Amino acid sequence: MKDLTKLIENLLKEHTLKYKLITPNHFEFIIDKNHLPIVSELIIKDPSLNASLVTITATDNRERDENYEIHVLFSLKKVNRLITLKAPLSKLNPSYPAITSKIPHASWYEREIHDLFGIVPEGIDLYPLLLHRDWHPSKNFPLRKDFPKDKQLPITDQELEFDFPHGEGLHQIAVGPIHAGIIEPGHLRFCALGEEIHKFDVQLFYTHKGIEKMAEGKTINEALTLAENICGMCSYSHSTAFCIAIESLGDISIPPRAMFIRTICLEMERLASHMSDLSAICSAGGFSFASVHTARVRELIMRQIHKLTGHRFFRGLNAVGGLQKDISNKYFDELLSGLGLFENDFNDLAKLILNIDSLLDRLELTGFLSKEKALSLGLVGPSARGSNIDTDVRRDNPYLAYKKYQVNVPMYETCDALARTKVRIDEVNESLKLIKNLIRDLPSGEIIEKVKSFLHYSPGIGMMESPKGELVHWIMLDKENKISRYHVRSASYINWKGVVQATMGEGSLKNIVPDGPLVNKSFNLCYSCVDK
Repeated sequence: MKDLTKLIENLLKEHTLKYKLITPNHFEFIIDKNHLPIVSELIIKDPSLNASLVTITATDNRERDENYEIHVLFSLKKVNRLITLKAPLSKLNPSYPAITSKIPHASWYEREIHDLFGIVPEGIDLYPLLLHRDWHPSKNFPLRKDFPKDKQLPITDQELEFDFPHGEGLHQIAVGPIHAGIIEPGHLRFCALGEEIHKFDVQLFYTHKGIEKMAEGKTINEALTLAENICGMCSYSHSTAFCIAIESLGDISIPPRAMFIRTICLEMERLASHMSDLSAICSAGGFSFASVHTARVRELIMRQIHKLTGHRFFRGLNAVGGLQKDISNKYFDELLSGLGLFENDFNDLAKLILNIDSLLDRLELTGFLSKEKALSLGLVGPSARGSNIDTDVRRDNPYLAYKKYQVNVPMYETCDALARTKVRIDEVNESLKLIKNLIRDLPSGEIIEKVKSFLHYSPGIGMMESPKGELVHWIMLDKENKISRYHVRSASYINWKGVVQATMGEGSLKNIVPDGPLVNKSFNLCYSCVDK
């Protein structure tokens, strides 16, 4: 720790006003706003840190110290530490030089901050991101503290068009925002030359729920209920990330039994999610038999989850400090038996998917996304590993019982839809192995640790590997232990830019319009996780 502290001090000494240790693995450096881009670049480019940008958010502190603040969070993978750069902004001129100038994939974070706070990242296009279409174009910024939660704004007929080229032979194909399937809205727009996709883009956030605003002033338990309802597919990941963030503010070590049960449930959720992804890939690839078969096998997992926890989406299980209820060992014995049946069916299914020429022909070289491009977009999770990026929070920043086990991380060099399919198949097998080991080593004992006190007005970070990739919950409590600021960055949020790039293809590896749905399902991202 001393060596790391000295290394960071030397790196940032010319730019730091002061720093503090928030938790044992989280440093916070306060810097001048004008130094944000250069300091961010120093951290990202230092090979000894192996750092990645996790998220950027803001706080409205005008009621306390008459300013706003920008918070830039980095993960140092080599040493399992987090760094926050914090910069105060004047309430009279809440602006700063955009970090996007040095880290291009910061653009969505900074556009979101402008939409929600009215803070101006100078030097980038501030085209609306979260609040578009009918959001009144005026000084209404919903995450400012003086913006009432129940405020109704007039609807406008403002249109936001796609920035697409026009010319002979070019035509546009609109998909959505309302889709034929039972999914949430998203507008996908193709610009095609004949059948070849010339350009592609998306507009999301049609059902922006305002969960971060809703959380303000709520008790921890009330906000936990919000967290586990952000998304059905990632419900337990969200509630666990929330709990980890709060627990970091109370310096809580949850009991070993609760730690193991949480980890088992997270891997069960991963199984369910990956099976849903594989079913969607087979459907989009025209292999209906495998799609239906995969959905049937997934239902085996969903029923095991319900039997184990009492809810198909794990709701009502987590609590800050551990679990709300214990699970009898006999149910884990039954789970092992059920997983044996699932594993047999899954092995047959995997052989089927990987040995059907018609499906392989659709997947190979479709949706190509090079490692270099994926890195520049900041991709995470299976989407990143399908582009040969060696990343997984369970191994790089281990938490819960992952600290006790070696997680094998599959990657593929072909960087196409087939690679993303193979990653999920490998990860199902890895999850099965982990669950068996966790049940074998499951300790007895208490399931919850009582909280004594919390840090106030300091960020608690819950970072973990959801089924879609790196998930972050960023929470700040006030002096009454109520939510002052709640920020969620899902894996799907950052990976949508990968869908856009992969749909357009690279170099000679272009896609045609019928490939669009297959590329999309090879990522299979959550709309609900994005529309927070």
